[in-house]
Amino acid sequence: MPQQRLLYLDSDRLSAVLWHGGTLREEGDFAHGEAGVAAFSEYLAHHRGSNFYMLADIPDEGFQIEALPYSQGADRGALLARKLGQYFYGSPLAAAFSYGREKTGRKDEKFLFAALTRPQLFEPWLAALRAAEAQLAGIYSLPLLGADVLAKLAPGRERCLLISVTRGGIRQSFFENGQLKFSRLTPMASTDAAEIAAGCAAEAAKIHQYLLGQRLLARGTPLPVIALVHPAQTGVFQEHCKSLDELQVTLHDLHAACKTFGLKTPPRDSRSESLFLHLLARNAPRVQFAQPQERRFYRLWQARAWLLKGGALALLGCLLFAGREMANVMESRATTDTLLLQVESDTQKYHAIEKTFPPMPTSTDNLRAVMNRFEDLEKRSAAIEPMYLLISRALGDTPQVDVERIQWQLSGNPGDNLKSRAGTSSPTSSPAPTQPPGQAMAMYEVVVIDGLLPASMAADQRGQLDMVNAFADALRKNTSLQVAVERMPFDIESGKSLKSTSETALSAVQLKFVIHLSRKL
Repeated sequence: MPQQRLLYLDSDRLSAVLWHGGTLREEGDFAHGEAGVAAFSEYLAHHRGSNFYMLADIPDEGFQIEALPYSQGADRGALLARKLGQYFYGSPLAAAFSYGREKTGRKDEKFLFAALTRPQLFEPWLAALRAAEAQLAGIYSLPLLGADVLAKLAPGRERCLLISVTRGGIRQSFFENGQLKFSRLTPMASTDAAEIAAGCAAEAAKIHQYLLGQRLLARGTPLPVIALVHPAQTGVFQEHCKSLDELQVTLHDLHAACKTFGLKTPPRDSRSESLFLHLLARNAPRVQFAQPQERRFYRLWQARAWLLKGGALALLGCLLFAGREMANVMESRATTDTLLLQVESDTQKYHAIEKTFPPMPTSTDNLRAVMNRFEDLEKRSAAIEPMYLLISRALGDTPQVDVERIQWQLSGNPGDNLKSRAGTSSPTSSPAPTQPPGQAMAMYEVVVIDGLLPASMAADQRGQLDMVNAFADALRKNTSLQVAVERMPFDIESGKSLKSTSETALSAVQLKFVIHLSRKL
């Protein structure tokens, strides 16, 4: 944070004061003229990083109060600039202070137009500040700080005249409802307390007459007067500044006022410019008289300060975010270590329990393969009812055919033949098809039908052949079935001879045939 240095300018000279924590330390006096300006430039060269506040206490001032239509934005700025040009033509050190809007009528906005009407007095010092690229915060007028004094010392006064003695003379500032109406500085060369007290009494009487003439104060209405006096000079002031019917004078202890506002270096006499410098350093008014080009380097410092603060906040935010993430990482690592320890403990418990199991008859891989095969067989199991339904439909188409036995099973080989009821095995079956490793084996539904024909057809071998083929064709209506006639009721091989028999023998013959069915699931 840069140091705050206060520049007090009056008609005689410019004084530089360092302010720090409520303490004022004088650093130099520079008289008007080339020698003083040169010394001031050298002083600025030694304090380039400081912020400077200039407090003007000169008699060349102007005050005007006017109510203007309420406006905003660019219109407001143009209206105020025109009014300042009308009231204080030729003086760039002018400003408008808003006193708020009126409560009745058009609710116009009331302004105090003030200016330092002798800019030639400021120009050499401002030129030195510009040349040194000093950070000038602004130029302020001493009477504009009097409202803060009255707010603490005499709150609630409707009208009040504040009298203070400064190096420039006797300052009289008239306030109404806490708002400055006008101020007047009477130069005074004498330093005698009695002469200063007499001058204060005379100036207060003049101000009273002026207020009556301007009808700012009704006749017969007393004017409260507050004078800031050193405690050692209170008796002298009481002799000259006596309360009258028109003036109600109150002498306020200057040291007590300094203590109230936190000034740690009270003045040695009744001069109160140190109190106003302290008020300026603590809480500078928002409106000041310096032009933007005079405050350029102060604005650059403000922008740099805000950038540094923003960068510091961003860095702090990044550090906080990084800290939070680091805490999360540490917590995750701790959780991971705990889980790993738990897994290791559970693994040891599992192996300990596993050792108590009885020995397995085979390896785990073989058991896994058997279980997989069992699950595959379960998935491929099929009900027998659909096959029986197909056979019953074929029997319905060939009512002469009778079924003696039906053998049904699931197999991986569609050519498997089932064993006969008598225990004799059927002709050799074809080998089961090999399956590529890693793929599930295809399953088939295999059925062997042992059928009978009527005994009346024993002499009609051609009819037997047609009847068996008709039954097989009825089964083939379902395209998913593979139908093969394995045995006919009579021997149809080419090497065998056909023999005729008697009717008695024919009646004893059973006309049996066998049909093999298979269907892929």
